Amino acid sequence: METNFNLHIGKKIKFRRLELGLTQTKVAVAIQVTFQQIQKYEKGVNGVSSLRIMQLANYLKVPITYFFEGYVEYQIPKEPTVITVKEDIENEKNT
Repeated sequence: METNFNLHIGKKIKFRRLELGLTQTKVAVAIQVTFQQIQKYEKGVNGVSSLRIMQLANYLKVPITYFFEGYVEYQIPKEPTVITVKEDIENEKNT
């Protein structure tokens, strides 16, 4: 399991790119960076910004969470953590 976050994301990008039969240049053009930047992402030399992660997820047709899956520090919540305003108000009324 990868412990370097940039390298982890880079491996995920490369795996998916190859799975789809895409070149680094095609991915680079799609997210408006140079192919050298894609190389740096894939090697873990450069970190990937949240904007680029979103663009990569859209272009590579994966959910954003794809890039985090398998990373040692990423934990998927067992239960939903989002509480709606309505539920919160109802809970206050019942106490």
